[in-house]
Amino acid sequence: MRHCGRVLLLLALLNLTTNAARAQDDSLWRVWNAPNLPDSARLKAMQVLAWRAVFVQPDSGMALARRQLVLADSVGDDRARYEAHTTMAVGSSMKSDYPLALKHLQQCLGIAREMHDLKREANAYSNLSNVYRNLGDLPTALTQLQKSLRIDTQLGNDEGLAGTYNNIGNVHTELHDLPEALENYERSAALYAKGNNTKGRAQALMNLGATHLDRGMRNLALEEFNQSLALYRSMGSTLETGMAFNNLGRAYGELGRAPEAYAALDSAYVLFTEIGSSRQIARNLYHRGTLLLREGNAKAARSACEQGLRIARELDLDLQRKECSECLMHAYEQLGDLANAFHAQKEYMAVSDSLDQRNNAKEVLRLDLLRQFQQQQLADSLVAERARFAVELSHSKELGREERRRNMLLLGAAMLVLLAGGLWNRLHYTRRSRNAITREKERSDDLLHNILPQEVAAELKETGRAEARHLDKVTVLFTDLKGFTAISEQLSPADLVAELDTCFRAFDTIVGEYRVEKIKTIGDAYMAAGGVPEARNGSAADTVHAALAMQNFMEERYRERTALGLPAFRMRVGCHSGPVVAGIVGSRKFQYDIWGDTVNTASRMESSGEVGQVNISAATLALLQEQTADAFRYTARGMVEAKGKGTLEMFFVSER
Repeated sequence: MRHCGRVLLLLALLNLTTNAARAQDDSLWRVWNAPNLPDSARLKAMQVLAWRAVFVQPDSGMALARRQLVLADSVGDDRARYEAHTTMAVGSSMKSDYPLALKHLQQCLGIAREMHDLKREANAYSNLSNVYRNLGDLPTALTQLQKSLRIDTQLGNDEGLAGTYNNIGNVHTELHDLPEALENYERSAALYAKGNNTKGRAQALMNLGATHLDRGMRNLALEEFNQSLALYRSMGSTLETGMAFNNLGRAYGELGRAPEAYAALDSAYVLFTEIGSSRQIARNLYHRGTLLLREGNAKAARSACEQGLRIARELDLDLQRKECSECLMHAYEQLGDLANAFHAQKEYMAVSDSLDQRNNAKEVLRLDLLRQFQQQQLADSLVAERARFAVELSHSKELGREERRRNMLLLGAAMLVLLAGGLWNRLHYTRRSRNAITREKERSDDLLHNILPQEVAAELKETGRAEARHLDKVTVLFTDLKGFTAISEQLSPADLVAELDTCFRAFDTIVGEYRVEKIKTIGDAYMAAGGVPEARNGSAADTVHAALAMQNFMEERYRERTALGLPAFRMRVGCHSGPVVAGIVGSRKFQYDIWGDTVNTASRMESSGEVGQVNISAATLALLQEQTADAFRYTARGMVEAKGKGTLEMFFVSER
């Protein structure tokens, strides 16, 4: 009954706060929809609506900001234009569309300079730093912050300095330089307190608390979270108040004060539900699940993490999926449900791979943006040089005829010297710039080729997309580790991931040697294909050679580890040849893949095989006999039952 009463109280509070927020939004909409009111009042109302919405539903917030921008453009309100572009930059960043975010922030920078508004210019630099930080380009992020810091110091703008110090602290946090981060957060908090900026001080205190919690200083973190909470509540800031409650729940949990931790997490859940922030609800459920695991309540932890994982899957929130699947894995382990623990672990590993690919894609994007910037910088420099020469030449024409004749001789000689020196400097600069661009292009290409085949990467860079292709004779390879679940129970999670990494790195080397294309890993399975992205003679033989090399590696590793008394894996490998469709789909988080019944049949070859062997289909055998006369030995297995395929003729293959 006590639990039921608490739920009813939370629902009642939720209803009251939701109604209040809705009433406030209704009031702002009435202002916006009143054409008789001053444009400045209408723009301010839409700015508030857009800013509130963008953190909860980025697309909605950006749509409102576009309406604000249309009116601002029509009435020539530069301040409203600046704010609209800022909101759209935030929304773009939340959607991971960093090029669009940079475009909006460059607009902000241009508007601020036209207005001769140094405060807004400094703010634009600070916001640019956040985008570069999200791209993982921390040095450029710090460079933008130093520009902001110089302007704010020149203006004596304590509020701007406070925000910049806070952002510098964020960068040092990502660099794992926590002492430097703390120093900047403390400067930020002090300046915000001096200027009576409640929201800024609350944010700086929140960051101080999180950093102290990471350093194990839990009581100090708790004090800072409580101060931050009080400030946010005084402002009526729902999202940030919920985040403060979430952090309080973490701190109380690490201090072993479970009742207070649950109460704080309950309060956060109510506030996040009120504003519909599914992203934060998923984080809240993860923190609750972690706390329940610490308390030994695996059943309740499983429920919380399942709810969080469901939300994360629906909204494609990879970070939350990673957190919740890890929590779920440990919950199932505590419950003794090893099969589901294994499935949760596979999802955790798959999402971790996806996040790694996203980081690779960010690095490719960062390098491409850098190359574009350097090329534009070089072009601008050449234009400026030509313009300077034209101005000097024009000035010489204004001199009198006699004076011009005398001076032109002197000027001509001087110009020849200057031009020669300028051309030499320009040649030297051009060479250095070209070399820098070439180095960055090579880094960018290397990263892209780590994600996509070279031919596909070249097509993608040239046209912006890569067409899917139908290929008739592709040999698909599948591997799978026998008894993975049982053996994984004998290893710690870290040792398990390390062993998989060792095996898959070896496979990556092998397929590279035999010109076979790695497609993907799926949990403990490895998939590759020969004859993609371009058909070529001998691809079937190369794929089978690679399969045999993989088996040799695994058998040798099995002998080494068992001799040391360590758990070890053995493996099945299957190959099948036939037509596939190969390509990439979508425009974000793209991955090269292949589709078709050939892929399914190759998977059945693997599952119908035996450990230590390479099992091939009749179709692959026919290609091998066509491509290589006597490179392999074959052992006929006859017609073997394959799940979903009926009976198929299969053969074991080995090196001759």
